[in-house]
Parts: sequence; C-alpha cells; structure tokens
Amino acid sequence: MVRANVSDSKRGAKRVRQLWLVPTAGQGGRHLVADVAIDAPAAGLRAYAVPDELRAAVRPGAWVRVPYGRGARVVPGLCVRVGEQAWDHTRAPVLEARAGPAWLSEDLLQLGLWVSEYYACAPWKTFAALLPVALRQPRLRTVRYVRATGAAPARELTSRQAAALAALGVGEMQWAVARRQAGISPALLRTLCQRGVVECVTRQESAPRASVTWAEVQPAIEDAFELTPAQHAAVTQIEAAQHRPDPFEVMLLFGVPGSGKTEVYVRAVRAAVARGQQAILLIPEIALATQIVERLARRFARVAVLHSALTARVRHDTLAAIAAGEVDVVIGTRTAVFAPCPRLGLIVVDEEQETSFKNLAAPYYHARDVAIMRGRLTHVPVVLGSATPALETWHNVQARAHYRLVRLPDRVPGAHLPEVRRIEMPPGMAHGDADLLSPALQAELGETLAAGQQAILLHNRRGYAAFLRCSRCGLLVCCERCGSHMIYHQSERAMKCHRCGLRVAVPPRCLDDTCRGMLVRSGAAIQRLEEELRRVLPAARLLRLDSDTMRRRNDYAAALQRFSEGAADILLGTQMVAKGLDFPRVRLVGVIEADAALALPDFRASERVFQLIVQVVGRAGRREGTSLALVQTSVRPPAVIEHALRMDYEAFAQEELAQRRQLCHPPYVRLVRLVCADARPHRARQEAERLAETLRAAAGRLHAGLRVDAAEACLVRQRRGLLRWQVLVRAPRGVKLRPLLQETGRAGSGAPRVERFTIDVDPVDLL
Repeated sequence: MVRANVSDSKRGAKRVRQLWLVPTAGQGGRHLVADVAIDAPAAGLRAYAVPDELRAAVRPGAWVRVPYGRGARVVPGLCVRVGEQAWDHTRAPVLEARAGPAWLSEDLLQLGLWVSEYYACAPWKTFAALLPVALRQPRLRTVRYVRATGAAPARELTSRQAAALAALGVGEMQWAVARRQAGISPALLRTLCQRGVVECVTRQESAPRASVTWAEVQPAIEDAFELTPAQHAAVTQIEAAQHRPDPFEVMLLFGVPGSGKTEVYVRAVRAAVARGQQAILLIPEIALATQIVERLARRFARVAVLHSALTARVRHDTLAAIAAGEVDVVIGTRTAVFAPCPRLGLIVVDEEQETSFKNLAAPYYHARDVAIMRGRLTHVPVVLGSATPALETWHNVQARAHYRLVRLPDRVPGAHLPEVRRIEMPPGMAHGDADLLSPALQAELGETLAAGQQAILLHNRRGYAAFLRCSRCGLLVCCERCGSHMIYHQSERAMKCHRCGLRVAVPPRCLDDTCRGMLVRSGAAIQRLEEELRRVLPAARLLRLDSDTMRRRNDYAAALQRFSEGAADILLGTQMVAKGLDFPRVRLVGVIEADAALALPDFRASERVFQLIVQVVGRAGRREGTSLALVQTSVRPPAVIEHALRMDYEAFAQEELAQRRQLCHPPYVRLVRLVCADARPHRARQEAERLAETLRAAAGRLHAGLRVDAAEACLVRQRRGLLRWQVLVRAPRGVKLRPLLQETGRAGSGAPRVERFTIDVDPVDLL
C-alpha cells in the first residue's frame, strides 16, 4: 500500500485533504489523472489527480482510496484509466493505492465499462460483479519468523542451545521450518528468547496459491464417433473463423434436440486448445447442466469450473490459475463470462435462450450479450447453441452482418425424433378430483414400464394445489408480503409463496371476516401428480425433481445419477427435467397442462411455452428405437402449441416476430424497465408517475423514436413488503439510451425518492 503526502487545511470544523495543482509560469495545464470507479451510490467514474509519489502504484486495475463528497470522506475505488489530461480546476488526489488482481486485464476493464454503460449501472457495482467482495482484499496469512539477534548471551549456552542458535544462521527463518529442520522445540525457543539471543517476529504475507492438479484425460466413447456431415461443416466454419484476420463472428448453432451440438463444441474447443488458446463454455445453471459438465470435464486435460457455490478461496485460486494460463477450458454459469483468460480463442454459450443467463441484481446484465461484446473486444468467435433460440438471436441472424446461421437439421445416427401426439383434456380437468393423467398417457406409461424402459413427465407447477379459493365468495389466499397467490403444499400442510418465499400455515376458513366460507383446492400441481401416479401405477418407482425436493446442487446430481442407472422408472418434475438431460432408456415423455403458462400476462409467454415443450419432447428418442411424446392441453391449442408439436421453430418464429413488430416489442425495440418500490402508500405510484413525466419530456428532446409508457402497477404489486410501480421505455434499435436514463439520477429532477429504485435494461421478466 502506497500513500500520498497531501496537505491538510481547515475549512470550518472539518479537515479537508486537498492536492493543489496551481501551474506556475511556463508550465502546461496538464497533469496525470486517474479515472476511478468509486464505492458510492449511483456514482459514475470520477477523475482524481495522481501525486508524484503514487505514479508507479496507480495503474489500471489498482485498488485506490480517494476522498468523496463535501465531507471528503475516504472511500475505496478501482482505477480503470490513467492518462495525462488537461485541467482547469483543482482536483482531489488519490490518497492510497495498492496493486489489484493480476488477472484484471485491459480487456476486462473495457468490458466492465461497457456493461456499466449499456446496462445503466454504476461502474463500481459492475466491477463488483467481476470481483466479488472476497476477492477485493489480498489473501493474507500470519507467518511467524525467528532470527538470531547477534547479542552475546548473559551466560554460557548449553550445547543444545548453541546448536540451535547455529542452525538459525544469519537472517530469519520461518518458525515452522526452524522447528522441522533445526529441531528447535517451543520450550527451547522460549529459553533462547528469554536469553535475548533469539527474537520472534510476526508478519502478514500473501497466502500462496494452492497448486492445481489435473486428472489424466481418459479415452471417451464419443471420441470414436464419426461426425455427421452437418456437424463436420459446423466445426469447419468455427475453425475457419478463428483463422481470419478478425476472427470475431457470432455463429448460431441451430439444431434439433439430439443433433450433436455438444460434440461440435468439444471438437471446436479442442481445435482452439491445440493452437495454444483457451475457451469459455457458458451453461445456464450448474444444477441443470451436471451431465454436460461431467462429459466435458473428462475430455479435456485442464478444465476449471466456475459457479456461485465456490468458496472464496477456491474461486480466488481458480481465477489465478486461469489467469496464469494453467487452464485450457473454463466451464461455468453467467459469471464465467468474465473469466480472466489471457489467450482466449473461443466462447461458447450453450442453450443461449435460457433466462438464467440474465443477472437478477445490479448490474442486470445478460451473459450471452456480454459474451458477444467480449468476443468483439478480444477478436474471438462466439458460438451460440440452441434448438429453440431466443427470438432476439433469431432476428439478429436475419438482420446483422456479423451473425451466421449454422444448421444441424437431423439427430445423430441411431437417434430419431419421437412421435408427438396432442391429447385434449376437458376444461376444468385440474379442479376437484379430476385426473391429471389422460387414459392414453396412463396406458402408455404402463406399456413403457412393462418393457423395462423409462418415462419423463413434466408439470411446471410446484406444490400440490395451485391455490386455495373460498367456496362461497371465491376469494383467493394471497401472500400478505407480495400479493402473489399462495401455493398449497400438502406434504408440509403449509402455504408457500413462490415469488418471495413466505411460508404460512393453512388458514381454516376464508380470510374475509364477513364471509368465513370453506377453502377448497383449485388447480393441480406436481405433488398432486405424484399422488395420482402412485395410485394409478403403485409398482412404479418415482423420482420427483423440483425445488422442494432438490435443496442442494448435489441432490440434483445424485437424483440424475440414480435415474441414469435405472433406479427409478418415472422422472417427474417442473422445468428442471426439460433441460440438458440425456438418458438412453427414456421411451416416453408426457407434458401436463402444456398450455397453462400461456395465460401469463407476458409478451414472452408463447416463446417460453414453445421452448419448454420442444426441450422436454427432445428428451425422448435419443438412442435407437421408437419413442413417443404425449402433450396434454386443456382446450383447442393456439398456433404456438401446434408449432411446438411439429417442432417447427422457424414457422413459430416467423409468426411470433410478426406480432412483436406490430406491437413494438423486442427485438424490434429495446426495452428498459424502471421500477419504483416503497413501503409508504402511494409513494411508489407518485414517484413513478413523476419519473414518467420527466423521461417523456427528455425523450422529446433526445430522439423522436423514444417512447415512454405511462406508469403502471407491476404485475406482482408487492414484493418483500414494498409496493411496486414501473415505467417502460421503448427505444428504436441503434438509439443510445444512456442520455435518457441519466435523467433518473439528477437530484430534484428525475431521481425517484423511493426506498428501492432499479433500472433493468433488456428485461426478461416483467413480473
């Protein structure tokens, strides 16, 4: 840590540290200035003068301490740029500086600044996402040293004491080494210290990084597979991009489920590693991608896995190993997009359409889009893989020059897409005692189990009943904290809010004191499905996967392993069973209430229903033999269901994009969601309405295409005790939103005076 020498001057009762930069005759008006991201609310980059004694220490990526605000309180910060700048006023100085993480390269600093700018987030919060709290301080350890003082002993030493003193020699030695090599016991050391011939000193030192050991790569059965012509063409196109003068290109690897996208990733990554480069593979969630992690980890010699469950020490050592070039392949969730790869040659985003790539706290970045920008900054190709691409990605392939479509139209040899049938269930099938399973699905389940094969059932509702309703007045039991419907969980005899996590006992009667009618279960969820399966197929071995049964990532991995080994006949679950799973013995897939989510008031509802059906149907028929998928709907389905049954993504995309263009929805506009939340009645509404007026006035000055919707209550009106109102901003593609969003930070003008205010650029959830 290096500190600056600055003068102190009194101004009232406060002492203000200030570096006075007053040019004398003949001097130019330029000085070394550091742009610093400071730890202060809503603060952007601040420019600080660099004192001469700190010139060597203040570098991009260095941690600094600087004065901020009227009281000149000292706050931490991160230096992102240093350079000579002209000045016409006095600048506050950098007070202290120390080296930052070695892996925080210029490319990552530029990427962090882009994230801050694009997602309208304070730079400090952005870099905090790159560098969690545990990584901002150096890892230190306390080390005890012993050394000879050189003083003459007051009386003659024993032979053992003299030998120990001689073993210490000149200089100092770590106590652990002295004890092990010189044979100095604690008692002997105390005696030598009392005699004044030896002294002990303790210092804080950087903890050494744990050495990384790599398992030998074992031959994999996939290595012997011959690529299909489409797979071979895909790998060739990825490799060709890497050999161009500017390799940056975004390739959408568009293939039906089971078409071998993972093998294309492996071959492309191997080619990059063979050239001495590193690769990043982003996956939606570690818990949902256990199989792909295991499959890839055993096929590369030096693989690091990054996810939120790592301890601070493991994360620190893993990042250091990546930055040192000791890792060839980085596999991880959204934070892995910031992995410090000095020889980055390829970025792959698997299942790029997944909403879990969106960060749900500031900065609200989308890892897929950050990966594309990182590819642009570092000049490396980016591969996006999906059987059901996000409509934004599909639109970009059609409209942007640096996007390319790479098709995998067929499954790998020996695998065939399942036969897909739709079963229309009568209205109200989920109420009362009506069966969830159609007779056809019950019969197919029986035949599947009799043949010694397996089935997967998807019902995307947790709990037992979707809600409790008063039989007399119809009032629903809702969460007192956020207003969402409470879900009845029979196994726990409790009501749970799946939005904010509140858990309460089941009320005995209607919550309306003027009614007090009996409560009845309405709607059916996965616990009810499990109960029905045990009644219809008592001999079947069931395995349920949802967030109520899978509390930890290890639980999920263990359950998948059991199903893969044949320890269960039927795997039932929520959307967790639809993604990233490959089980060769699955002959039957069933989808319960496939169209239920279409009722959600979200313009992306159709897209998500289509993706979910195609993904879960794709779990069947991944090996030789016939397979079947039965999709139950409650009414004659809309076109999105028909497209999903045919697995015709392009027809669905064409129809859905036409509707979005007409309604001014993404991808034809950029969407920004500003949410005001406050516990005081009407405050959130008043501030949201004032914010909308401010933004509407500013939009008229900035660009004619900017549109600010009227303030409205959020679909989930209350969350964690705060009432929520939102303002939606729509902007044509190519129009910069930063000047408009800066209006929200102007004190006394656009800045909402609420307990919580968030800006979400490109939101994926409007609840």
